[in-house]
Amino acid sequence: MEFFNLNENSILVSWKDELNSSLTSLISSYKTEILSLCKDDIKDCVQSIKSILIIIDLNRTSIDEIVDKIKLIDYEKINNYDRAIKVWEIPVCYDLEFATDINFLSDLNNISVRDIIDAHLSRTYDVLSMGFLPGFMYLGKTDKKLHCERKEKPSLNIRKGSIGLALDQTCIYPRQSPGGWHIIGNSPLEFFNLNSKHPCFSRPGDKIQFVEISKSQYKSFINRLDKPKLIEL
Repeated sequence: MEFFNLNENSILVSWKDELNSSLTSLISSYKTEILSLCKDDIKDCVQSIKSILIIIDLNRTSIDEIVDKIKLIDYEKINNYDRAIKVWEIPVCYDLEFATDINFLSDLNNISVRDIIDAHLSRTYDVLSMGFLPGFMYLGKTDKKLHCERKEKPSLNIRKGSIGLALDQTCIYPRQSPGGWHIIGNSPLEFFNLNSKHPCFSRPGDKIQFVEISKSQYKSFINRLDKPKLIEL
């Protein structure tokens, strides 16, 4: 771990380890432990891909005191937590109506559209971080054959529920927005509900499993307003 003072009331705890499922789980465990140890002294604690941002209450503590508490956390203990990991099943329609960039990626990476779909479905993805938009999940890592740079010119109106690819990650757009990821499909589910007690069903440390659905099944999901399915805990 490394500690960086970002300003007078915030600190970044960062890890240099290679990004993988074990690191994502470890950081999630550290966040849980930090919230438990320092809950009365911090205003917010935000997990990112390889770091945790902690915003402290200067009326109650100092950055040095928070760092001292974090250093006391037993690494071996939390690294061996028996974690209850949530795996969410997300239906995706890869029809060309929704997969606006899939033919481009097929030409770019010299693989068939079917190979792109199969490679995307072949993995269970870690929820690495949340950001950019409320409910936007950074998911990784993808199969190497799907690797692609972000678009040189971002799209202005990416459809809500779009599934994107960029670098070694995939994502889900929770609402219509601009964006620079290559779109290969769309999910009919609701990914952010401000009226819910938990607006986003998932959090860093969870996992996502995509399943393919047809265009007719997609329309059926839309009509039923289905929620993500928890397939494993």
